[in-house]
Amino acid sequence: MAITEADDIGRARPADLSAVFALEQANLTAFPSLMLHFDGAWLTRLSPGNPARRVNSLNIYDPADDADIEARLARAGARFADTGIAMHLRWTPLVPPALDDFIDARGWERYAQTEVWAAALSESGLMHGMARPLADDYRMHRLPLADWLRDFAFVGGTGVEKVTPQALSALRASLEKVPAELLALSLRDGNGEPQAVLLGVCDGTLIGIFDVATRQDRRRRGLAAMLVTYALAYGRETGAKKAWLQVVADNAPARDLYRRFGFEPVYDYHYCRMPQAV
Repeated sequence: MAITEADDIGRARPADLSAVFALEQANLTAFPSLMLHFDGAWLTRLSPGNPARRVNSLNIYDPADDADIEARLARAGARFADTGIAMHLRWTPLVPPALDDFIDARGWERYAQTEVWAAALSESGLMHGMARPLADDYRMHRLPLADWLRDFAFVGGTGVEKVTPQALSALRASLEKVPAELLALSLRDGNGEPQAVLLGVCDGTLIGIFDVATRQDRRRRGLAAMLVTYALAYGRETGAKKAWLQVVADNAPARDLYRRFGFEPVYDYHYCRMPQAV
């Protein structure tokens, strides 16, 4: 196996793959790609101009769909090449074990491990995780998408690469295709300046929590907790039974926050790519 960013990237396969499949379906709803190609249970997702790997990756949704691995990888790779996008295989527990063996034998690199967490939306869980009241000069705003994107950029987004004009344009194009209710929240101060933002996707009995971002000089003040409190309460009131989100292993503050609301890990995913040319 190739040297990776983290030697301990896991390939654990939970017993309840139906729960994994349900959240992977929710992921497709929450993050639409601009272009899709189905090859059995293999789905190539492409979004030129969008830097997010999750909308530019090969995804597989049946661990038993392992026929013609080499030929299918080659066909998927050609689709990525045609659009000028680097090919990434998004590994989840639904990837066929035979594909694991195939890419390991050829030295593919595994990197960027992320965990998917979920929580039941019980009233007691919400009360336990609820943020302390904020100062009177903060106000919660639910915004149209265009306004939320401006606030997202103002607070710095979830990374500088996410708030370039091209990235914001691509993000808007993707979010406009979400076939579910968007909950675009911004917490602004008394001067009307955004301090923290959150994006939720209300999809039937599920609510997804994404893009929680706080201005760098306003962190550790409970702003993110207030946004999560509002989003989960809204989800529960509108019929959601479970909330889910994605969190990286080294984001200790976010993990601590989500545990307060009863979130627990369900499964991991990571990305795989062919060895880089020397």
